[in-house]
Amino acid sequence: MSTMKKMVQVIACFSLCFLQGYGEEHCKPADLTAVKAQKSDTSKEKEEKASLAAFEKLHWETDMDEAFERAKNERKNVMVMIEEEECKWCMKMKKGALSDPKVQKRLQSYILLKVKRSDKKTAKRIEEFTGAIPSFYFMQPDQEMIESVIGYFMTEDFAGYLDELAEDNEGYQ
Repeated sequence: MSTMKKMVQVIACFSLCFLQGYGEEHCKPADLTAVKAQKSDTSKEKEEKASLAAFEKLHWETDMDEAFERAKNERKNVMVMIEEEECKWCMKMKKGALSDPKVQKRLQSYILLKVKRSDKKTAKRIEEFTGAIPSFYFMQPDQEMIESVIGYFMTEDFAGYLDELAEDNEGYQ
C-alpha cells in the first residue's frame, strides 16, 4: 500500500511539474501573438487616423448653395461627394484616394461639396443621384452636370479619372 501511495505521489508530482511546464510553453507564444496583434492594430489605427486627417485637411463645403456661389466667384467647377459616415466604401475612399497628395493636388481645381445621403433634401437636388454611395458628381457653377461616377476607386484609378476629366473639360475650368 505504501509503495502504491508513493507511486501515486511521484506520478502526481511529475504530472504537476510536466503540466505546469507544458502549459507555460503553450501559453507564452499565444500571449506574444496577442501582444504583437495588439501592437499591429495600434499601428494600423495610427496609419488610418493619419490618412483620415489628410482627408479632413481638404476644405469641404457642406452647404450646396454656398458651394455653388463660391464656385461662381472663383470660376471653378464643383465636385460633390455623397457619402455616409458608416459606409465602409466611403471610409476607404477617404482613407485611400481622397487622402493621397496627388489626388488632393488635382482636387484643388474644384470646390468640394460633401453631402450626407441621409440629407435627403440636398441629395435630391442632384438629379442623377441614385442612392448609391460613395457617389461623385462633377458640376459646373451653374449646376449643370459634367460627369458622375459611383463607387469606390483605388487611388491610381481615381487620379487617372480626374486627369481624364480635366483633359476632356478644359474649357470648363
